[in-house]
Amino acid sequence: MIARLAGLALDARFAVPAMPGVSEPVARARAARWIAANALASRGVRLAVEGEPPSAPSVLGLRADSLTALLAAIAALPVLVDPASLPGGWRLALRALGLPVLDRAAATAIADGASVLIADDVAGCELSVDRESHGFRVRIAPSQRTLMA
Repeated sequence: MIARLAGLALDARFAVPAMPGVSEPVARARAARWIAANALASRGVRLAVEGEPPSAPSVLGLRADSLTALLAAIAALPVLVDPASLPGGWRLALRALGLPVLDRAAATAIADGASVLIADDVAGCELSVDRESHGFRVRIAPSQRTLMA
């Protein structure tokens, strides 16, 4: 398993910079989704998504209790995670995977077309990740807290 994750990290470090327009937030969010989905697949973790994604780029809150749950949320939607909202160990793991994160103000990324994910464990959050016997279920629910650009 470690060898597969290491391979994924190497893949990401070379594939992401080579992607046309990767400096753009939308392309970075798509790359993050791809990396997260492959990280889950390399561990045999299944993902189910329930609900409709927002129709416009927005700030999404997240309720997840593990790094794997965070990866499930990223794999469910193309988003850029605000690393400042994550525990230090999670930030390190995302960096080791080569997963692109928010590198500018959230408002700027949203204006450029990418949604931003903030780990915010409060009632009424937009993304809720729950562990199930076969993997994880990501529930996308409309929220009053969703901010549109």
